[in-house]
Amino acid sequence: METTEDHQNIDETNLLSALKRKSVAESSADQQKQEFYQDSWKLFKCRKFSTKWNPTRYPKSPLISPVNPDSTTHLPEKFRVRLEICSPDSFSVTPEALKGFVFLGEDECLRRLNDILADVMPSHYTQNLGGGKACVYKIKEYDAIFNCLKNTKGIEVEGVPWITFNVMEKLSHSFVAGRWMPCRPEHLSDEQIDELIGNLPRTLVDALLPFQLDGLRFGLQRGGRCLIADEMGLGKTLQAIAIAGCFISEGSILVVCPAILRFSWAEELERWLPSCLPSDIHLVFGHKDNPAYLPRFPRVVVISYTMLHHLRKTMLKQEWALLIVDESHHLRCSKKKSEPEEIKAVLNVAKMVKRIVLLSGTPSLSRPYDIFHQIDMLWPGLLGKSKFEFAKTYCDVKFVQGPQGNIFQDFSKGIRLEELNVLLKQTVMIRRLKEHVLVQLPPKRRQIIRLLLKRSDIVSARAAIGVFNGDASEKNSAKDVTSDKINAPKESGGCCKSGELSFQELGIAKLSGFREWLSIHPIFTESGGVADLDSNPISHKMLIFAHHHKVLDGIEEFICEKGISFVRIDGKTLARDRQSAVLSFQSMNEVKVAIIGTTAGGVGLDFSAAQNVVFLELPQNPSSMLQAEDRAHRRGQTSAVNIYIFCAQDTMDESHWNYLNTSLCRVSSTTNGKYDAMQEIEVEGVSYINLSGKSDGSRGDQVLDTSACGESAKLRKLHPLESYKLATKVNDRSAVQSKIVGNSTQTDNQKEDHFQPQTSKTDDFGPVQPIEVDHSSNPVDSLRFEVSQYTRRIHLYSCIPGKDLRPRPLFENFRPEEVEPQNSHANHEKEILSKTFKYNPEYRDALLAFNCEWNKLRPIEQKKLFGKPLQLPLSVELCYLKESCNHNPGGVLKGGSKRRATPLNEISLPLPSNAVWKNVRLSSSFSKKEKEYIQGWILTDEPLCKLCQTPCKGINAKTPEYFEDLFCNIGCYEEYRLRTSNRSIRQELFQLEHGICTICHLDCHSLVRRIKPLSLERRREYIGKIAPQVAIRKSLLGKLVKDPTEGNAWHADHIVPVYQGGGECRLENMRTLCVACHYDVTVAQCAERCTVRNKARKKLKVVMNKLKNDHNMEATYTQLKDQGCLQMQERDRVDDELFVKVPGSAYSAGIGIEDLGTSKAK
Repeated sequence: METTEDHQNIDETNLLSALKRKSVAESSADQQKQEFYQDSWKLFKCRKFSTKWNPTRYPKSPLISPVNPDSTTHLPEKFRVRLEICSPDSFSVTPEALKGFVFLGEDECLRRLNDILADVMPSHYTQNLGGGKACVYKIKEYDAIFNCLKNTKGIEVEGVPWITFNVMEKLSHSFVAGRWMPCRPEHLSDEQIDELIGNLPRTLVDALLPFQLDGLRFGLQRGGRCLIADEMGLGKTLQAIAIAGCFISEGSILVVCPAILRFSWAEELERWLPSCLPSDIHLVFGHKDNPAYLPRFPRVVVISYTMLHHLRKTMLKQEWALLIVDESHHLRCSKKKSEPEEIKAVLNVAKMVKRIVLLSGTPSLSRPYDIFHQIDMLWPGLLGKSKFEFAKTYCDVKFVQGPQGNIFQDFSKGIRLEELNVLLKQTVMIRRLKEHVLVQLPPKRRQIIRLLLKRSDIVSARAAIGVFNGDASEKNSAKDVTSDKINAPKESGGCCKSGELSFQELGIAKLSGFREWLSIHPIFTESGGVADLDSNPISHKMLIFAHHHKVLDGIEEFICEKGISFVRIDGKTLARDRQSAVLSFQSMNEVKVAIIGTTAGGVGLDFSAAQNVVFLELPQNPSSMLQAEDRAHRRGQTSAVNIYIFCAQDTMDESHWNYLNTSLCRVSSTTNGKYDAMQEIEVEGVSYINLSGKSDGSRGDQVLDTSACGESAKLRKLHPLESYKLATKVNDRSAVQSKIVGNSTQTDNQKEDHFQPQTSKTDDFGPVQPIEVDHSSNPVDSLRFEVSQYTRRIHLYSCIPGKDLRPRPLFENFRPEEVEPQNSHANHEKEILSKTFKYNPEYRDALLAFNCEWNKLRPIEQKKLFGKPLQLPLSVELCYLKESCNHNPGGVLKGGSKRRATPLNEISLPLPSNAVWKNVRLSSSFSKKEKEYIQGWILTDEPLCKLCQTPCKGINAKTPEYFEDLFCNIGCYEEYRLRTSNRSIRQELFQLEHGICTICHLDCHSLVRRIKPLSLERRREYIGKIAPQVAIRKSLLGKLVKDPTEGNAWHADHIVPVYQGGGECRLENMRTLCVACHYDVTVAQCAERCTVRNKARKKLKVVMNKLKNDHNMEATYTQLKDQGCLQMQERDRVDDELFVKVPGSAYSAGIGIEDLGTSKAK
């Protein structure tokens, strides 16, 4: 066909218009890019979403944009249809573009689908997560629709995974019927569930809120195999304990949790399961706490992830009735075929357990891929045969090229997330959000604090982490970095280029701006101190989160300078110190600040006394950020929680904030579902701090009335005090809970009818039978007490003389402070005024008397009385204790010893004649290195205890792993360790007295922790303020300031000195003394020994003088005798000649009078 001139003109016109459109599009893109860089703070300005889902908010998916068929006539027409479960009884049909084929547009594709499926009527239309339109059909019509589409030309069908469809089809019957219908062997019927709940303690059932009771029923319906994924602060622990109470009669329960939560679990177990006595709960801190060493296996074992890995051999041999994994998001998936050893240990134990309860407010930290192991533990094969098969189905895993050219698999994406959410909620996961079940809970208010770093901050940050303290090459590179990146000013008016700072350097560089911002906080500004705040019941507290220790140290140094009381929790904080820090922050009004490491203290802890949360460093993933925020925003919080996020401009903070928002959208779609998914982190305002001493606006405290979600967002400036005092704090933490409990259908009268005194055990794990309290006898005489070694809760027993052979538990316990008169009215939640106390008000006096006597005991005496029902007076109980055959009650060796330690060859008993020594190679503590020890083995190939030489019967005796396995019981191990290692004595003493001086009561352990982050000058000032008795001694002060360690702060001292026979002693003869008191005691002992020596010298001198005087008298007497004898000899010389000479006789010749006198003197 011949081209005419008109056609040529039309083609040229079309070409020019196309070029013009392209130019306009490119200029528009450049303008948008320029505006983006100029207003980079918009990166942080996230809109607030309403609770109702609005389909118009989701953008249209670019994959389904219509294509002009005239421009692609050479491509065939074909599109993909994705079938996806969207509710328990329905699925959606969504058209999608197919690469390499013409896509006719969403409306045309849906029209064609309706024509093809004309025989099936869709229930309704919906919008998927990608923004595309989809039609919805009932799940019972899936097979017909799938086969019809599969046989249609021009359509590629992506069906529902077979396992997912099979499971959902079975569970849909329960949804349609409106009642629970078990479909697996472990599932329980409603009748069985009601029976199990009826066996729980009435106090526990009454404490459950309606949604918590639903969670309990959900877990029991699944046979105790469930994931409780309620949002943080909704009481997941209480629901898990209720499930454990239903199955505790079947055997022992294993609780795996982060190390920081072990004491919290012991506290909650004793509180809500009164039938669990102190001896029934065992916490594992090290190898010596292996439950295999105990004479009777406990009913509940609480262990950390790390210790489970080290004791996996023992744990796998034990049969467990129930496994509870707290903060189960730690079981995240790796890209490698094998998982880390700690995760493998949990997975291996889970394979041996029938019932498993997982707890996590954020099951997926940053990607849907992380949830596989948790679901596979509960329902093997539900998500696929392996994690890689799951990733292929639901994570859109692909090979991508990194910025440096390396090829790797990307597991961070997610597809079919709506289907995955429905599948999880119908099978093993239950999740409730605070906005749905705790509507009375005050809101969160996030605000971003923007910092523009100065050059000096960057230089000091790099110097702080040792960049400028390396070798010559490092120094040269540091100079190059400084000249290239620091000295170059920013075009936007910034002070320096800081885009390549590491996260640790960035955190340190932000400290300067953080100090300026914190200086205008009401904690520091009101009346210039804390005195007025302490008297104010609306005293505000603050949580400050950071990740790196140097950043935490910088925060602590500034808080110390301001004189504010604070607590700190990081990875180096001991387990008991963490628990005491939480209690101090919650109960003590003068403690205003908690400095917390995001990893160490960001989960599981209750800091609801705080109203302000600060993130100086951005967390690694969005789930960690939400977890940390909800340490304060949880049940019991009565004030709005203000959250301040520090972000540095032109640094990695900006890209990392984008990553947090993107990851949050994916993981929330998996766990929350389509309608409750969080598209981005909601922020109400942005403030600027330019480190010039002032912040933009009124001290930088700016809050938005509304977010930028359609309505006009008005920025109003508040006085700092006004922005923090948003609600009134109520001391009674149960104010919110009481409103919610009011919705319960049970009345107080009904609760009283259900009460009956609890039970005593018939066997180790059998049911507990009710006992009756005899109120006719004197309650004080029959009352017995037992103190828990982990929680210090006091458990009550009854022992009626002449009736009970041994004390019977009353199954009531309480914390010591709950019975004090000043605290008895403050806690409305707790059980002090229980039925037993109402019947016997005399109990209170006995409880107060016991508590008073208990507090007067030494820690070593309290340790001896743990695990025993006690009666007053406690001095009698101490007399009943079995006395050691070698040491007296004071821990001193009978007969005394002036040797500081026992020689190694005298510690063990002699080896029996039928035994030989063998070399045994063992692991050294937690390290992988091995050490060689010797142990006695009898000829029948049985090992002997290294101390007492009796046969070892432990499960690891013949194949020992650690040093503890070389002994017949843990008692022999501890005695051997104490007698052979001074370090062990010091460690055991610290476990008892916690580094507190027994004379001046200085907390030396806390003193060392406080001064470590400070400069040398600040250390001197702090010691002078807290420990003046140490500061006045320059030598002791210099050592402590230069090297703040425990050894330079306190010593383990003998109560009876070694020189007085106190050597080779037990812990009873040891005490903790600070270095100042130890110096005074040592000086006094030296003076005493000098006095004794002087007295001895005087006595010796007197004796010697007496002996000398006696010798002089003998000499005078001898001289007088000599004069008389000479006259006799002269007179009787003739007669002497007649005497016979007898050898050796005094009368023999040759022996004079002198010799005779000398002989007499001798």
